[in-house]
Amino acid sequence: MAQQSSLPLLTDNGRKLIRKLADLPSVWLTAAALGESVGVSRRTVMRELPGMEKWLKAAGFRLVRSPGQGMRLEEEEQRRAALRALVGGGVVLSKNERIDRLLTLLFAAGGPVKTQWLAERLDVSEHTLSGDLNAAADWLLARDVTLMRRAGVGVWLEGTPESLRRAMGVRLRPQLTQMDWQQFLESRQGGTTLDLLDRQDMQTVARVLQGFERRGRFVFSDSAFVALVLHLTLLAGQVRSGTLSAEGPRDTAGRDAAALLLSVEGTLGVRLPAGEAAYLERYLQAATGEQDWDDPQQLQVSQLAALLIQGMERETGVTLTGFSTFRADLCAHLRPMLLRITRGERIENPQLDAVRTQYPALWDAVRLVCGEAARTLRLPPIPDEEAGFLAMHFGAVLEECEKARRRLRAVVVCPMGLATSRFLTSQLDREFPLIAVERMCPMRGLDTDALRREGIGLILSTVPLHVDFPHIVVSTVLQEKDRILLQNAIDSFQRQASAPVQAAPPTADLRYTGALSACVVDLLDTLAVREVSAPRSRRDLIRHAARLFCNTPAGARRVEDALVRREALGDTYIAPLRALLLHCKTDAVTGCRLGYLHPARPLAEDGHDIQGAIVMLAPDGPEPVWQQVMQQVSAVLIDRPELVRALHTGDCAQAAALLEAELGCRLQSGLTGR
Repeated sequence: MAQQSSLPLLTDNGRKLIRKLADLPSVWLTAAALGESVGVSRRTVMRELPGMEKWLKAAGFRLVRSPGQGMRLEEEEQRRAALRALVGGGVVLSKNERIDRLLTLLFAAGGPVKTQWLAERLDVSEHTLSGDLNAAADWLLARDVTLMRRAGVGVWLEGTPESLRRAMGVRLRPQLTQMDWQQFLESRQGGTTLDLLDRQDMQTVARVLQGFERRGRFVFSDSAFVALVLHLTLLAGQVRSGTLSAEGPRDTAGRDAAALLLSVEGTLGVRLPAGEAAYLERYLQAATGEQDWDDPQQLQVSQLAALLIQGMERETGVTLTGFSTFRADLCAHLRPMLLRITRGERIENPQLDAVRTQYPALWDAVRLVCGEAARTLRLPPIPDEEAGFLAMHFGAVLEECEKARRRLRAVVVCPMGLATSRFLTSQLDREFPLIAVERMCPMRGLDTDALRREGIGLILSTVPLHVDFPHIVVSTVLQEKDRILLQNAIDSFQRQASAPVQAAPPTADLRYTGALSACVVDLLDTLAVREVSAPRSRRDLIRHAARLFCNTPAGARRVEDALVRREALGDTYIAPLRALLLHCKTDAVTGCRLGYLHPARPLAEDGHDIQGAIVMLAPDGPEPVWQQVMQQVSAVLIDRPELVRALHTGDCAQAAALLEAELGCRLQSGLTGR
């Protein structure tokens, strides 16, 4: 093998292309696929090929080219490792990677640093550093952080501890979610932007959260788990450094959030800021997808989901309501999204540019519908990054309409979250009909023995895996090199694919079915509409609502108190229906109740035109059928405006018939999957 000094000259692009050939499996690669893998054009690859071939031949390596197939490096792994060592040259960072490291250095410094020091640490020229600082300043400004530059002083970041922590969390989170981060915790290798994180704190927080999952009823997605570990690790670091105060009274929080906060504080040995209890309360609800029909945010989530679905059906001409799990999946995504946009948190979406360019029609439709929905519900604007994830959700369902028969059974592992997993699956359905994606699996606790028992033949992952099971690593938005690897995998695995395992059809518990039916019949039998002569305020409507289903003064008082407390948690006005949604759980009723109050003349209050009030009550108890029935009633009210129109006109028979048909269909679907 030749020495580096005796080899022909090699350009930077030629060096990157050879390094990529050494990293990829020995498969045929087109010039376009190879160029795409390192960020250069096909023309650049063709221009570099003669020099690459000359260099490889002189170094004793074999590059084979074939018309119509492409090129392939025919060397074993041991020889490839030697080639990688010979090419050397260090890692060439992209501009985005340089900015990641730049921001990490500034965040860790906590004060002014000289530009010369930054340039040396990043191994770039001062001219390149100046361009990176300009790009970083624009990115930071959108997240309420200012990049300060002053001659003779240096460069530093200015912002609140919260805005600085959020900004760094946004930069670091994609790196953690796209790697085997548990291996990162166990590793002691440095030299990355993730060195900013205290690995011992991360391990401590991760253990607490995993124990929380085992003891409780919460199971975090990989993305939510990593985000919470990152948030608490950065938070603890700020408290220890003295940049963030932990003084002040604690917020009131639910039992789970309070227990988690105390456990994290006890194991980290720091007292976290006062507002963390309330934040964890909201985060747990959002991250775990908990849904409760009288949750203040659930109304907003349901409204937003309905507007988005209706808008996309209009824009695409495809009926989306027939996909049984789509609405639930969308609501599960919208809960944390609403938490982020109301708090002003911006996240990174590394696939945004690919979605925009490769799916322009889908992107335009989603962007239009998001703008309409935000204006209707008076929400803050939905950022492009969030709209990109929504485009993946809708793109997945739209792709399902065109899917063909698949044979090779596979599972998808994607820690980036549900939207990216569904989006990758939809592309596989469309482009590789011989691959049957059974489901998405979390990376944590991946059980390969269970996959073998199920007859799964392949794992498709967006991050490197260290498992004894056939697997392929692909990008979330498929690239040319991914398509080549997938086609090779199909050819290899097709002969070994197991026969599909026929699962036993699910059955519903007869007692549960009977209780559900009795609850619906009781609700329909007690459906009530009442006219209110001249209400002067919302409080008047609440007073009438409390008496709609309660005959005793004591019971009415309990309902009124509960409705007033619920009203204090957030606005219950539904703009598309021009009605209040007065709802609560109370021990003053024995079953689920639905009613409507019709004022003789509309009530104008807080800028709202209130033409009626929907009243929803359920017993305050653990009976699961009450939760399920009221959840579906809420969905029907949002999805079928004609139900409210029938109630508004006093046509109880029509309202009951419509509600009976809708609930029968929706609840039967729920029983099938029970």
